Amino acid sequence: MSEILPEELAVEILARLSIKDLSRFRCVCKTWRNLINHRRFAEMYRAISPAKFVAFYDNGLYLLDVEGKNQVTKTPCKLDFPLDLSMIDESTCVLHCHGTLCVTLKNHTLMVWNPFSNQFKIVPNPGLYRDSNILGFGYDPVSDGYKLVTFIDRRDATTAQVFEFKTGSWRESVRIPCPDWHYRERRGTFLDQYLYWIAYRSNVDRFILCFDLSNHEYRKFPLPVYNQAVTWSWLGVKSQKLCITEYEPREKKIQISVMEKTGSWNKNINFSVSNLFSVRDRIWDYQVDFVSFTKKNDLVVTFTGYNNNVDAESKERTKKKVLLYKTGADTFEQVRFCNSVTGFQFLVEYVETPVIIDRIFI
Repeated sequence: MSEILPEELAVEILARLSIKDLSRFRCVCKTWRNLINHRRFAEMYRAISPAKFVAFYDNGLYLLDVEGKNQVTKTPCKLDFPLDLSMIDESTCVLHCHGTLCVTLKNHTLMVWNPFSNQFKIVPNPGLYRDSNILGFGYDPVSDGYKLVTFIDRRDATTAQVFEFKTGSWRESVRIPCPDWHYRERRGTFLDQYLYWIAYRSNVDRFILCFDLSNHEYRKFPLPVYNQAVTWSWLGVKSQKLCITEYEPREKKIQISVMEKTGSWNKNINFSVSNLFSVRDRIWDYQVDFVSFTKKNDLVVTFTGYNNNVDAESKERTKKKVLLYKTGADTFEQVRFCNSVTGFQFLVEYVETPVIIDRIFI
């Protein structure tokens, strides 16, 4: 390859192709196959690939591209779910790490699945797993392996259970002596080698629980001090830093803070939701359903509006909107999927990867 095209240039070109194209180009020669399968190439591919979103709709899972070239109407892509669709519904929890999804199934088991290679693996139940258990899915760079984490509540404590794909088994890990913790969201946020959840014991005792995938230890971080009482909060990643989006329902304000390496919070974005809707739309009581950052650090916000007008038809009593906030330009644009987002339930952000992860599907 070096005689025809320098390897550095070949990498730059290949990293901008689709996953389907890369699957074909793996077959060109051994050199290209090794290059595309290399972890450094996967990291580069993820760095420049746009974030898409997995959503549940019409008894299936769809991939939504909010930053697609067509700015008027986006076309959802239905994913080829490898199991019977009756195994999932609107309560399904989906997690993402390096192009692979972890999906909760109705029979209280878990499945890891790469949508583009269509490889999947059923993860055995750790014994006390329930639909209410929190979950985390991430990569441990120390052991060079992928892990699942769930917390099992017992009478006197909560115990972390860790599934290591290298060994194919669960093992009991750290014991947390506070069984009365509750969590804002079941799905953990993965960043570097850590998983994060917003936890609380009351409205005044709220914090971030951090679990280290390498040493299986946990720490507690304080939430931003200026809004400890907010109950509608989401964790995310912005510019490779942990961030928190907080929604105040009464004032209908969204504010976003970014955690620095020191553990301190910097308020990054602050705006009023009321300003996002026309006068005609304000008859609806809009609430925030889902928030997440794209790879360009733009913010995706999904709203569901409620209209209690008894004269309205039942199908007209709820209305959904998806807005993309362009942080650089400080502007908003409405995102449409086939002219309608009704029924779409956003679940998790997703970034494609060309690597078939042998550390998981073995």
